[in-house]
Amino acid sequence: MKTFALYSLKGGVGKTAAAVNLAFEAARAGEHVLLWDLDPQGAASWYLGVDEAAEVSAKRVVSGKEALGRHVQATVHDRLSVLPGSRGYRDWDAQIHAARQPRKVLETLIDPFSETFSLLILDCPPGIGALATSVLRAADRVIVPVVPTPLSLRALDEVLTHVDDKKVGKTRVIPFFSMADRRRRLHRELIDSPPPSMKKAPDVFVDYATHVEKMGEHRAPVATFAPRSRAAGQYRALYQALA
Repeated sequence: MKTFALYSLKGGVGKTAAAVNLAFEAARAGEHVLLWDLDPQGAASWYLGVDEAAEVSAKRVVSGKEALGRHVQATVHDRLSVLPGSRGYRDWDAQIHAARQPRKVLETLIDPFSETFSLLILDCPPGIGALATSVLRAADRVIVPVVPTPLSLRALDEVLTHVDDKKVGKTRVIPFFSMADRRRRLHRELIDSPPPSMKKAPDVFVDYATHVEKMGEHRAPVATFAPRSRAAGQYRALYQALA
């Protein structure tokens, strides 16, 4: 099973929208996909039709007293399931930090899902701490949305530094420009002449688009309600570049 993590130090960079759309594109391409919503806000779960989910204790999960598999829910999309977010996930950092092997917590938790799924996508909350370090170790690819601004690029630099400092080994950090607005000169310049930190980025970016915002109205991936839109094509191209 491959594991992709959508992660950023910053909120509001299009991370959850990317996680949901990449999960849908992967399922449509034939993968059996589980999207694990690690964010206590549960936005990815909500986009995929989860109105209410049982509260899950991060303490019980980390200690092995809570079986995550029983919380997996099918979605209306073929081959796409979701492990919903929960308010109990607010304690991730504290519980992982207290574990016997903090860096291996996520690896241990996700291993059983490899019997059922071929791709796991982690939608991670923003920030840097014990959960982030465990994610960086567990994921094959850490996909970082970057708004074409100096502040967002600085956040990417922090992620790259953290990966180096923690020596997480197999992790590949793959940034991509997100919420890009080519009407803005700065956005155009950074997209056309990206800095060295974006050298591993695929040759595709995702616009700041109305169709992405409308995911909240439809509670669905863009391609399901606007299949011919530019945004749908960009998410499809992004998945193909990552697959």
